[in-house]
Amino acid sequence: MTWLLLLSLALIVFLNRYFFLEPKVAFKLPHWIENMLQYSAPCLLTAICAPIVFFNDQQLRALPLDAYFLTAIICIVLALISKKILVNLGLSLLCFYGLFYLLS
Repeated sequence: MTWLLLLSLALIVFLNRYFFLEPKVAFKLPHWIENMLQYSAPCLLTAICAPIVFFNDQQLRALPLDAYFLTAIICIVLALISKKILVNLGLSLLCFYGLFYLLS
């Protein structure tokens, strides 16, 4: 049962990626669906990051002076200022480890 489930899910993922990424396949989504899909990456990143920033083991973090929360704010500000992904990543990591060391 487990192998059947794994193989069927792998097939579903492969077919989804094949239809949308293979240039030889003449499959075109309607324009309104393409517009809606532009919001999927920010929504997915928010859904992944929000629990990490705000919760620690099913409990709400002490938000004003928490390294995760402060670094998330700094990361957003740096992204608005620099608009360079690698610079933002490096500076955010430095800020996180620095704040984590100072606040612990």
